[in-house]
Amino acid sequence: MRIETFTDSFPVAAPPESVHAHLAEPTNHIGLSPLIVAVRDIRRESREVLRYVAVERFRLLGPLRYDNRLRVTQTDTVPGRQLVMEVRSSARVRVRFVFDVAPAPAGSVVTVTATLRMPTLLRGYVLRTARRVQAFRARALAERMAGAVD
Repeated sequence: MRIETFTDSFPVAAPPESVHAHLAEPTNHIGLSPLIVAVRDIRRESREVLRYVAVERFRLLGPLRYDNRLRVTQTDTVPGRQLVMEVRSSARVRVRFVFDVAPAPAGSVVTVTATLRMPTLLRGYVLRTARRVQAFRARALAERMAGAVD
């Protein structure tokens, strides 16, 4: 198994509380990743912890597709400021996302640290895909939250 970590920060023109609340709602992740097409079976285990299934869709050749079910545990570690998402895939890929949301002069800055654990043979593909998803998420979140107010 290989472990890789990378961190990205990006501005969002909305207050930290609004950004955090948006990220804390599982269904809002549909469209924040180009791969997530559904979220279901949301269960609140405590005030801080949610568990749910996210469906990641991969396009194969032509009309062929593969829907990968992800088991997600989301923990609100610092209310209004930090979320941790532990994602487990059937391909023995595990990803830990830490979303830190901090105030900034123009709204917020979001820092996402992704720690990926994967079989060595999948390393290149998983890293490329995770970085592509992260860049997409930064753009999509900034666009969604533009002009949001508390």
